[in-house]
Amino acid sequence: MLCYNRRMASLIIARYGEVHLKGKNRNYFLRKLTENLRRAVGNDYKVTLQDGRYLFEDFKKGETFLVQKIAKVFGITSVSPCEVVTHKEILKFIKNSPFCNNLVLQENWAALPRKGGGDVVEGGFFSFRVNVNRADKKFPHKSMEFAAMCGEVILKANKNARVDLHNPDVTINIDIRENDKAFVYHKVIQGVGGMPVGTAGKAFVLLSGGIDSPVAAWLAQKRGLTVECVHFASPPYTSGLALDKVRRLAGDLKLHVVPFTKIQQEIREKCSEDYLITIMRRFMIRISKQIAENNNGDCLVTGENLGQVASQTIQGITTNNLVAGDMPILRPLITFDKSEIITLAKKIGTYDISIEPYQDCCTVFVPSAPVISPTIKRCEIEERKLDVDGLVSEAMENLDKI
Repeated sequence: MLCYNRRMASLIIARYGEVHLKGKNRNYFLRKLTENLRRAVGNDYKVTLQDGRYLFEDFKKGETFLVQKIAKVFGITSVSPCEVVTHKEILKFIKNSPFCNNLVLQENWAALPRKGGGDVVEGGFFSFRVNVNRADKKFPHKSMEFAAMCGEVILKANKNARVDLHNPDVTINIDIRENDKAFVYHKVIQGVGGMPVGTAGKAFVLLSGGIDSPVAAWLAQKRGLTVECVHFASPPYTSGLALDKVRRLAGDLKLHVVPFTKIQQEIREKCSEDYLITIMRRFMIRISKQIAENNNGDCLVTGENLGQVASQTIQGITTNNLVAGDMPILRPLITFDKSEIITLAKKIGTYDISIEPYQDCCTVFVPSAPVISPTIKRCEIEERKLDVDGLVSEAMENLDKI
């Protein structure tokens, strides 16, 4: 934030989005969102819910740290650091702000969320508008009148300032509240949006270690799902470094590690080569479903994307769905282009870990020509060559929880 002369304690405002639409259930969603915010920022801050937004006070680790934490909480749509002044001090505060001093403004220009992303040059102009929200109707000036008064202060003090009501470089917001308080801010940092985690049930994500599944896990949480992860490890074909990579992708999420080597060896030895991937995926769904049922899960989540690889065709997806029975399988990335998935992976910070060159079980025993249109009848024929129940039970008995 620009270097104002601070007269009172700074404040951070966080706004929520879809929760507003929840009607009689809104309080339930707000309780979850409040819990998640408190968990995210810790106990170093005072957090209150007031007038349809969250207020954060008493900073101990700094404004930037707190804004970054809040903006990553699902359910929060935007965050604004602001200054708190009394009603009588608003015009004086504006006059002492960098917007009224072009030299100070240029020094702080990099902090401004201006249009076009260009730099101000010496002697150049900056455009602005003032928005006033007059929540306290006892305030003596109406919103448009007071916005004009504030704009006049800036124009008189800064010869390089210009008003632009439609496409300004900077929008200065003045929120006039009750109890002789006004919030002044110009930054609106975008949050991740979505719904509060914990409001939509519990999902178990099949986490491979590639690019797609961590993004699918993130999107599942964005829609309010509590997430745990299931990873299939195949030592010695997959290394400890591959498992460490998955641990880092999972972060603070619970991780269920399934020993998968014997299952893959059995499939390779006894099943037709073109059906290796299809049968392997069906085992993954069976085991993940059982883990979910044992841990009060409501659904499975995969990073599958229609047509991306041979196993992710409509026919391949259908064979997996039938194994899951009444357990829903959600596929958040089903229509995404690979470039879109990569962009999102970079945004959420998983991409660099995902591309580390450590082999996962999905790349072990890959057939030269996998079937792209598997049939249920053929899957059942191949699986009759295996002790399916015994292999699943043995994997479940040796499950490791991290």
